[in-house]
Amino acid sequence: MKTLVFMAETVGASFRQAFRHQAAMNGLACETIVFDPREDVSARARKRLPEGWECVAAVGGDGTVAAVAHALVGGDVPLGIVPAGTGNLVARELGVPLAVEEAVALLAGRAARKCIDAMRIGGRTFLLNAGVGINAQVIDETSRLGKSLFGRSAYVGTAVWKVLKAKPQRIELEVDGQAAVYEATDVQVSNCGILARALNPNGPDVRADDGKLDVSVVCMKTPLEYPWYYFLKRIAPQRVNRIVHELEARRRVVVRSDRPLAVQADGDIIGVTPVEIEVLPNALSVLAPEEGGDS
Repeated sequence: MKTLVFMAETVGASFRQAFRHQAAMNGLACETIVFDPREDVSARARKRLPEGWECVAAVGGDGTVAAVAHALVGGDVPLGIVPAGTGNLVARELGVPLAVEEAVALLAGRAARKCIDAMRIGGRTFLLNAGVGINAQVIDETSRLGKSLFGRSAYVGTAVWKVLKAKPQRIELEVDGQAAVYEATDVQVSNCGILARALNPNGPDVRADDGKLDVSVVCMKTPLEYPWYYFLKRIAPQRVNRIVHELEARRRVVVRSDRPLAVQADGDIIGVTPVEIEVLPNALSVLAPEEGGDS
């Protein structure tokens, strides 16, 4: 398979060497471009598409995957992934192996093509989730030093602190043209299930290929309602429906607030409210293990 590979400059030397070795071992015909994360890799990838590539692959973390995906949305060329980041949540969602040997072997010919949904926010493509409230505050206020020292666990301390300090905000939410006002502490718009399940294990089954986004509006009045929610979901569902509102969006989601609130998407702060999130059903072709396979 003729493959154009975009590899983040932040990928370590040992991983780069391992990738080159595995590409040669698996007979992967590829050109590898190592890029500075500050450059517009989406535009660079889009310029190369007319050259007849059978696949465009991203080697890096979720940010690299989303940037390359932006160039491929709406087209026929599939996205391949070799995970080399910290979270690698898109790869995990699709079942792409985290080991470089297996990921390259999958890319070289053992993969199946499937279509997944995406989100468009402010002209950019995102694949995981977006949010306002506690989830955005946690991302905004977790220090780079903490993340470098403790990885994903650095978010836990910030999350606990934000939950304890949380106060409901008046938020207007428009889903597919239907508007409602909530006194909410958190709004999460999810395309992929792996992160949604971690944030809301009692929520609906979220899939990246179901043609919709799942919206969760958390309306906790006191911090004590957070742990109680997980018990009440089973024993008092009617009360839970007043605490967490779960909706589906097939066209767009608009979040407005009385004062500007930070907005996160795929783990980065991208601006403040108001924000419009467009649903892109079946917009991206990806390479993933065949269902029921052992890859």
